[in-house]
Amino acid sequence: MLGASATPHVSDQTPPAPVQTSPTQTPAQPAGQPGADSQQQPPKPVFRTGAELVRVDVAVLDRKGVPVTSLTAADFELEEDGVAQEIRTFQFIQNTGQPEKEDDVSLTIRSRSHAASEASKDNVRLFLIFWDEYHIGQMVSANRARSYLMQFVRTAFGPTDIVGFMDPLTPIDAIKFTRDRLELAEQVRRLVGRSGVYVPTRSGVEDAHLQQGDVERLRSEVTVSAVQSAAVHLGGIRDGRKALIVISEGLRGIQRDSTRLMTDLIRAANDNNTAIYAVDPRGLGQQRFPSIWESVAGDTGGDYYRSNDLDKAFRQVVVESSGFYLLGYAPTDRRLDGRFHKIKVRVKPSGLDVRARAGYWAPSVAEIERARTKAAEAEIPADMVQALSELPGTNARKAVDFWVGTALDSGRQIVRLSWVPRALVSPGSAKPAQVTAVATRGETRVFEGAVDSSGASFPAPPGALKVTFTVEDSIKEIIDRDVRTIEVPDPSAAALWVTSPALFRSQNAREFRSLDRGPNALPFPGREFERTDRLIIRFEVQGTAASTATVSARIISRWGKDLAELPFLPRPDAAGPYEIDLPLSSVARGDYLIAMAASAGTDRARAIVPIRVVR
Repeated sequence: MLGASATPHVSDQTPPAPVQTSPTQTPAQPAGQPGADSQQQPPKPVFRTGAELVRVDVAVLDRKGVPVTSLTAADFELEEDGVAQEIRTFQFIQNTGQPEKEDDVSLTIRSRSHAASEASKDNVRLFLIFWDEYHIGQMVSANRARSYLMQFVRTAFGPTDIVGFMDPLTPIDAIKFTRDRLELAEQVRRLVGRSGVYVPTRSGVEDAHLQQGDVERLRSEVTVSAVQSAAVHLGGIRDGRKALIVISEGLRGIQRDSTRLMTDLIRAANDNNTAIYAVDPRGLGQQRFPSIWESVAGDTGGDYYRSNDLDKAFRQVVVESSGFYLLGYAPTDRRLDGRFHKIKVRVKPSGLDVRARAGYWAPSVAEIERARTKAAEAEIPADMVQALSELPGTNARKAVDFWVGTALDSGRQIVRLSWVPRALVSPGSAKPAQVTAVATRGETRVFEGAVDSSGASFPAPPGALKVTFTVEDSIKEIIDRDVRTIEVPDPSAAALWVTSPALFRSQNAREFRSLDRGPNALPFPGREFERTDRLIIRFEVQGTAASTATVSARIISRWGKDLAELPFLPRPDAAGPYEIDLPLSSVARGDYLIAMAASAGTDRARAIVPIRVVR
């Protein structure tokens, strides 16, 4: 069965490269020259490895904890491994969380994809609150932290700020970022502390903890792993500075492994430009040993708060995110040694607090080669990219779904066209009344005419064919237009090819029993389906090598990950079409590719059809 494992996860993405660089920033300017303290929003300031500059985000605060905005490059001193470095690029980045336009319609988050798009912008502050329920007391600590958090999420953020919540068991792809303060408050209301509470369990992971014993160590390892994954996830959203707020009383049971675990966590946070701010919800009620989170926060450019005034602690995170300096330097002794290189930033004016990451891990030659190999393996083939482009955008207001396919008829290639009104359109949208199509090959017009509900077909010469659809409503106004390109096979030149897959949809058992799958049946043009739908996918393998070809079909994630092989229905005729019976009830929501491949000796052929499971 296909289930949760078929869902594409952000965490499957290749982690960012270890060293952050910025080759396009403006050069550092001496004090007193124009532009030295510019507060304009720069172009996207970060690029990954491949250039010589190392990027350092530096927050400089006065005695009241307010960002200092008037420094120049000449006010900074920067060292790597104790050796002074020349600051090559310098910028001050200021962001108050206020929209550039008061009527900005992009403020309301409409979907997960919209949230990701907004969060990727450099002029949007991004915060993730990590509630470490394994290390928060069930009563006093939880109640206290919830009370302060409720006020914090309701009042501290600006209109453009994007905020998300997670806990140790939250899957990365389940994190929901939002600007809705009431939604955030509702999430806070549901938070619980479970320090020392082992039953009832929340998942099979916790059941396994109880069976293995040493629960506290395992819980601490889960927490650290989750925070590390969160930092990597934030780095995948965008390159600019992000704030990860960890609410935790501390970790227990990992003294033996703490150095290794925390080193990996700090490295992940620094590699992904994520400052970790740790807040102890217990306050200053009694003398305690230093928290392991204190060193993590300091080494990632964040801070550690153990205070009776949690409101001030939480708000300070937002204040520090409102303004910081972006420094770039080229190490005088740049080595690909796979080691940690310490960074120390100072400012010449006295009485100021400087926050910056403690350093970076330089990649080794072997790591760079592995990263290149992994990137090459992760590259999605061009035919898959082309197939995915046929899916409508998540916010597309298309009126009609189209299908273009080829078939062999009496030794000649014909092109078939069909369309259907989209089911997922806004209420009140104009209804399609007439569809026309124009097919051209180069400058030659091959077909022009109306395409009614029964479709249309026409002979076409081999080669690339462009088909332009135009949709009009009842008053002859154009309400939709689409362009499709299809490759018409050449029977005389190709030894093997796969015909255009035809999809037939049934929405219930009665429809499935009466489904017309004959050679002249009109395929369903849509590519968006529900999990209650059942699909029959039909295609043929043709050419002189078709009779000896090995044929297979697979379902693939939108990221190119092979998920499962799809079996064929029995074929009454060995020369007849192949058919796949695919009930979508076992397929998770998301975008997928159905790839049908044939091979015979050195001949290869493949056809791909995209589908989207919407609910």
